[in-house]
Amino acid sequence: MAQALHADGVTTIYGVPGGGPNLEMVGAAHEFGIDFVLAHGETAACIMASTHGLLTGGVGVALVTRGPGLTSAINGLAQATLDRSPLVLISDSVPHEQRSRTAHQRLDQVAAAAPVTKWSGVLGHRDPGAAVAAAVALARSAPQGAVHLAFDPTQPGDMPPDPPLPDPTEAKDRDRARSLIAAARRPVIIVGLDAVAAAPTIRAAVESAGVPFLVTYEAKGIVSDSSPHHAGFFTGVAAEMPLLTAADVIIGIGLDSVEPMPGPWPHAADVVLLHSHPVETTYFGNPTLVVGDYATLIPDVLPSVTGTWPDGYDRPDLAAALMELAGSAPLRPQDVVSIAHERFPGALITVDAGAHMLVAMPLWRSAAPNDVLISNGLATMGFALPAAIAAAISRPDRKVICFVGDGGLGMALAELEVLSRRSLDVTVIVFNDASLTLIKLKQGEAQGGTAAVGYSPISFAGIATAMGIDSATVRDGDEFRGALDQSEGRPFLIDAPINASDYKDIMKLARG
Repeated sequence: MAQALHADGVTTIYGVPGGGPNLEMVGAAHEFGIDFVLAHGETAACIMASTHGLLTGGVGVALVTRGPGLTSAINGLAQATLDRSPLVLISDSVPHEQRSRTAHQRLDQVAAAAPVTKWSGVLGHRDPGAAVAAAVALARSAPQGAVHLAFDPTQPGDMPPDPPLPDPTEAKDRDRARSLIAAARRPVIIVGLDAVAAAPTIRAAVESAGVPFLVTYEAKGIVSDSSPHHAGFFTGVAAEMPLLTAADVIIGIGLDSVEPMPGPWPHAADVVLLHSHPVETTYFGNPTLVVGDYATLIPDVLPSVTGTWPDGYDRPDLAAALMELAGSAPLRPQDVVSIAHERFPGALITVDAGAHMLVAMPLWRSAAPNDVLISNGLATMGFALPAAIAAAISRPDRKVICFVGDGGLGMALAELEVLSRRSLDVTVIVFNDASLTLIKLKQGEAQGGTAAVGYSPISFAGIATAMGIDSATVRDGDEFRGALDQSEGRPFLIDAPINASDYKDIMKLARG
C-alpha cells in the first residue's frame, strides 16, 4: 500500500489512527518518507487530505480506524465527492475471518461509504499495490472525488474500476453548438469548476471573446476578477438574473449542476455546455452538451462567438455596492475582508459556509484558480480551518487566511491545535456574531426563534491562546490592521465581533 502511494507521488497522509493495522500503515508510509499529519477528527482529516490533493494536482490520502473512524469520516467523503476534490480514504475494518465472532465495531463499511464516494471496496491481499494505484487514478479522474478502501488482508479484495471513457459527442450536437454561438448577439459565458484543470486555455478564450462572463464560486480566479467583462458570480440566485434574462445564448464552460443553488431555471436563451466529461444537464433545461478535451474543444466551438452587447449593458459591481452599505458598528463584515486583502493581497484564502461568505467571495480579488477555496457542492460548515491547514502544508510558500464564522469554527475547533503543533502560517479570522446568521436570515415565524440559531458569546481569542496560538480581539479597523501585522509568518487567530444585523442588507444585495 505505502509503496503504491509513494509511486503515485503521495508525500503526506492525514488521519486519526486507531491502533493495530492503522499504526502499521503509518509506519510503512514513514519508511517511504511519507509524512503523517495527525488530526483531531476524521471529517477534518478528509477535508485536509482532499484539499492537499486539489492544491498539489495529485491525490489526497486520509487514514482512519474501523467503526466510528469510518462513520465520522462520512461528511469528509461527501465534501470531496460533491466539491470535486481527489481523495483516497483507507479505513481499518473488522477482518472477514473474524466477523462471525466479533461484533464490536463491526459495520458494513463498504456499503456505508458507497453513497458518498465514487467507489467503495476492500483492499485485500490480492495485488494491493495495483488496487491502491487504481483507487488513486479513479479519485483523480473527472469528476474528481472520494474513493474508499476498507483494509482487510484476510480477503482477496476488490479492484477499483478504470475511470470511464467519455462517449464522443455526436456531430450534430457539435454543429448545433457552433451554430447557436455564431448566431448569438448577446451571449453570456459561465465558467465552472471543471474548467480549473484547463485554466490557461479557458482564460485566453474567455478574455478574447469580449462578452460578459460569470464564474461559479469554485471557478473564481480562472479568469481575473479585474477583467472588464467580469459580471460577477453565477450561483443560481437573483443577483445574476437580469444579465442571464437578457442573453440569447448562455455558454457554460466546465459548468457542473452541483454548483448553483437549488431553484428553477427560468431563462429562455439556448444553453450550450462545453465539458471535459459527460455531466448532468437537467438543471439547465434542455441544453446542448459538447464533451471533449478543452484544448481541442475551445478552438473548435467557441471562437465563433461574436457578441454585440451595448456598451452600457448592465454589469452590476457587487463588490462596490457592498462597500457602500452602511454598518451598525465600527467594523463591518465587509471591512474585515477588504482590510485583510489590503494587508495580504497575495494570500491563499479558505472560506467557510455562512453569512460571511457573501462578503468574502466578491470582495477578495483573485487572479488565479484555487487561490480561494470554498465548499460549494456540499456547502459544509467546518470546511475552512481544515482546508487552511492543508493549504499551509501543501503550499508552504503562501500566506493562508481562514475566513470562518463562529458556527463553523466551533465544528472544527480542536484542529486549531494542529496549527500550533505545526507552526503554520495561517491567520484564522473569526466573524463572531454568536449565531447561525445565514440560517437566521431565512428564519420565519414559528421556526424556533433564537433558540434555533443563537449561541452564547465565546472568546475564540481566549481559546486560541489556551491552544498555544497568539490571538487578538479587534473592534475597529485600526485594531484589525494591527492584529494582521502581528500575524505575519506564524499561526494567529483574530476574533472579530460582528453585528449580525449588518448581514440583512448584505443578503438582500447578494441574493435578492
